[in-house]
Amino acid sequence: MAGCSTPGIAARICGDLVLNGYSDWYLPSKEELDKLYINRAAIGGFVSNSVTVYYWSSSEYNDGLAWTQRFFDDLRAQDGKHTPDRVRAIRAF
Repeated sequence: MAGCSTPGIAARICGDLVLNGYSDWYLPSKEELDKLYINRAAIGGFVSNSVTVYYWSSSEYNDGLAWTQRFFDDLRAQDGKHTPDRVRAIRAF
């Protein structure tokens, strides 16, 4: 969050989220996002019927790219940081 002062970016959206009385949400790393993919049926709420829908992770690939994951088929890819992909905020447990 330290480098995420721009409104509307994935990490800021998750970090600013207040839901059900909780405000400790964050954008998952690529490893955490993969755990969500593995448990997607139990968790629910993911768009998994489209090859065009990716979810952001907080893991950077380089200055201009970050890791994303598609829940249609578990494809992981690097995407430009200004690409409008989806976010799924998580909390530590």
